[in-house]
Amino acid sequence: MDNQNSRKIEQLADRLRNDNNKDNLNLLVKELEQGTLYVPAAIPPGTDPALIRQLISGSGMEQGIPEGFSPRPAVLQNAEGRRYLPVFTTQKQAEKGDQQFPLLLTMPFTSCLDLVAADGGISGVILNAFDQNIPLNTKVNRKANGNGGQSAPLTETQLHAMARQRVEAELLPKALFAGKTDMVERLRKDCATELLKLYEQAYPKEIDCPYTEDDFDLLSINARENLSVIRITMPSSHMYAGICPVILLRFNPQTEDLQYFAVVKGDEPGEMHLFEALPDGTNRDCGEAPEEGSELQFMIDYSAE
Repeated sequence: MDNQNSRKIEQLADRLRNDNNKDNLNLLVKELEQGTLYVPAAIPPGTDPALIRQLISGSGMEQGIPEGFSPRPAVLQNAEGRRYLPVFTTQKQAEKGDQQFPLLLTMPFTSCLDLVAADGGISGVILNAFDQNIPLNTKVNRKANGNGGQSAPLTETQLHAMARQRVEAELLPKALFAGKTDMVERLRKDCATELLKLYEQAYPKEIDCPYTEDDFDLLSINARENLSVIRITMPSSHMYAGICPVILLRFNPQTEDLQYFAVVKGDEPGEMHLFEALPDGTNRDCGEAPEEGSELQFMIDYSAE
């Protein structure tokens, strides 16, 4: 990908982050289709040693997928448990995170989507995951009747889900890790107002944010001098798989250390998972979520060990 193309993609990605609507998505996808992206991959077991030597010798340089090599995508998982193939506009973007990738290949955007589509456990690609963090599903560039490169229109359900996921997995944890005590106190003082600001930021122009102050609730307990635990009830409407009914926080007011946990709705009725969002944008799978009503005690007793 040439520098001009990568800069334009990054500019369009920023525009989409700031104004999430179909037109901006279409512009970004159209530009993505014009070039190749950097794709991290792992070497699968049983790979021919000669291919491994060829790949390692080209590490750090642009290289396509050699004949006979089937890369295993290096998948990232967000705070809601959804798995994405990370793709980057530049090598520098790929190096912004703490995670090190064994290989960095170059692939056309459409090939990235094809790779994702072949793995039913991956939700889509995520563009510049350690910076702009733009998720795109595998349908965004499927062309209608084979012409024009038009993006598949997003349904209202998809728009609601995208907005909620952006708040729960990106905007809220980012605000808390950045603001620490200040953001915690603002949530305690007026949780609904602070969260509605984030939802208004996340919702596209096509639909209004449907939530009101009555959709949120916050319960905070000062368990010890060095530990406060907080339970935030999120809106019950537009509750799909991958959406968070509850956010949990562990906060040390003495050191300002903060842990952010999301209770995430699973695919099956009653299925709930717990994920911890980390300050670097990655997350940790904490297994099955605690039963409703026991979350605060679970947070008091919680240990990552």
